[in-house]
Amino acid sequence: MGQQSETAAPVGQMNAGAETVALNEQCSGAVLCDQQHQPGSSLPNAPSASPRWPSKVNSLTFGDRARIYRQAVIRPYTLLGPALGAGVGQWEDEPPEWGPASDGYARRFASGVGRSVIAETIRFGFAAADGEDPRYHRSEESGVWNRTRHVIAETFTSETASGTRIPAYSRFAGIYGAAFISNAWYPESRATTGYALRRGSTALGSSLGFHLFEEFLPRKYFKALHSED
Repeated sequence: MGQQSETAAPVGQMNAGAETVALNEQCSGAVLCDQQHQPGSSLPNAPSASPRWPSKVNSLTFGDRARIYRQAVIRPYTLLGPALGAGVGQWEDEPPEWGPASDGYARRFASGVGRSVIAETIRFGFAAADGEDPRYHRSEESGVWNRTRHVIAETFTSETASGTRIPAYSRFAGIYGAAFISNAWYPESRATTGYALRRGSTALGSSLGFHLFEEFLPRKYFKALHSED
């Protein structure tokens, strides 16, 4: 009988210990489960606290793109850029066949407006086809260098619907396409491949300059120029 009691005691202790271990495991599991469902948990298997948000380009419907195109064609740059370019051409007497008089300035200005509209039209088609966002987005960083670097990126690359950035094919196609199409009305001496490339590169440089202007323009004026944003 004594032996049976001595044997029963350890067995009872073992059963109690097993129940305690099982209870502890259940509690640990509950805590772990609780932590996994808490937002921002740092556990390896916890859900990400910073999901990847869809790109702004996803919200661009064809109607949105058409509105952006319309505003790009009628915005002040459509007249300001060609007006400045015509002034430089007038000063340089370029092309010389158009002369230095007021009618020469009018032809240079009209040529600039025509190239601008053609460039935006080509860009509209390319951007719709490959999913580029044709808008300029201001930097949210501070510092002159950081914002200037952003301007360069926004000029030579474009964001796509997936949130990635690709070369700004639509901008290049529009600017250089318009430069070559304008050979149709330029004098024969300037209707060459070399001069078309020169006009396109000058226009691309002007885009960079206008984006710098937009970046450092007070925000309220930027919004007035870009009401679609």
